[in-house]
Amino acid sequence: MKYDITMAYPKPTNDSPVSLTPLSILYAGALFESQGKKVAYYDARFDSDEMLEDLIINSKEIAVSAFTGYQTGQAADILIKAKKINPDIITGVGGYHAQIFPDEVLAEEFVDKVYKEKVYGEDLFPYNEITKHHYERTEMQYFTSRGCPHQCTFCALKSLWLPKDIKDIEYELNTLHKDIPFTEVSFSDPNMTFGNYFDKDENKTHRMDRVQRIKDIGKILNKLGVKWDGNLRTPYLTKEMVEALEESGCYSLEVGCESGNDYFLKKIIKKGHGVQAIKDAVLNVSKANFSVMYSFMAQMPRETHEMLMDTLDLIDWIVETDPNARISIYTYAPYPPGPMYDDAINGANGYPKFVPPTTMKGWSELKLMASPIYWIAGLNFRMDNTKRNFPGDDWKLIEPYVELAKKKWKERDIYEFPCDEVEKLIQNQLDKKRDL
Repeated sequence: MKYDITMAYPKPTNDSPVSLTPLSILYAGALFESQGKKVAYYDARFDSDEMLEDLIINSKEIAVSAFTGYQTGQAADILIKAKKINPDIITGVGGYHAQIFPDEVLAEEFVDKVYKEKVYGEDLFPYNEITKHHYERTEMQYFTSRGCPHQCTFCALKSLWLPKDIKDIEYELNTLHKDIPFTEVSFSDPNMTFGNYFDKDENKTHRMDRVQRIKDIGKILNKLGVKWDGNLRTPYLTKEMVEALEESGCYSLEVGCESGNDYFLKKIIKKGHGVQAIKDAVLNVSKANFSVMYSFMAQMPRETHEMLMDTLDLIDWIVETDPNARISIYTYAPYPPGPMYDDAINGANGYPKFVPPTTMKGWSELKLMASPIYWIAGLNFRMDNTKRNFPGDDWKLIEPYVELAKKKWKERDIYEFPCDEVEKLIQNQLDKKRDL
């Protein structure tokens, strides 16, 4: 069968057991389908190399979607293979990396075009008989909104918040659930309940009640018997919001705390709140029937060792206060544009000057976000992922590293850890699962 375009989803990570619906290629594919194009879909997490080769031979174009880091290298491998097998095929790159580095991506010898706009089909419902398979074999992912207008200095994803109409959410989730009786869904919105949004048709700004929004979404999910996880900002976690989250079927939240130092949060990151907002949120959710993953960053420009220690101390307080707390600490990854990226490039306050790679392969070779502190925190406070990766007797493989991580956390010895050994162990576990 011949295709106008193959949408390819490269492996996004080599250490996570989570396999969410590849919406980045499904949305764009829906747009191309609406233009009358014949579209094929390939997911490197599940589909064979033989399938990819066949699609390359029979497609006029192949497009990959990639996030900066590991996935860009995987995307490059797919396009290099495409050009080798079918020199006449048109190769394209979309997704976050192409949006922030369009010129560099286009300069790659294996890339013919770049999809550099932020939106490709996100206003469509990318579900039909062709894409159904990609929903069935993955953990259900869905967006109830898109965009986040907050001005955090480390973030490159600033854009208007656009909530999906609640009637559309109801129709789409009901349609999916009728065909695929899923019991859980991940809402991957950057900011589920910002509140203010601009209506282009009415040419005015509306104010949305955050708590009511969660209640409305919860009514839809409760009828379906579906639980959900998503992302919220800590100041939103009032007692009223926590109650609405419990009633809505929320079982897990991720909140971006970033730092445990008040000055750094307010003056450097410009998060829009301080440490007290984080503590208030923790107190409000500490007895809730859902768990929270508190996400932090470390080793950022202008962050001192003392500020980082404040973060670790706050994490200890969170774990003591909220028994169900999960914690991640990511090393700051310099993504343009933004003030913190400029600080990284210029080596502000002694920060090691960041020299950005100029190729997709180069970005994939950086240890973005993962570092000794990432693994030390993860093996202390992310037992959910660790136990999924090492079930049963396999726990013996990772146990020595878990004990080492506990020791290092207690001693605040966070700058050295056998990261490569842990990454290799996890990769072997994931490969073993795929072979089953």
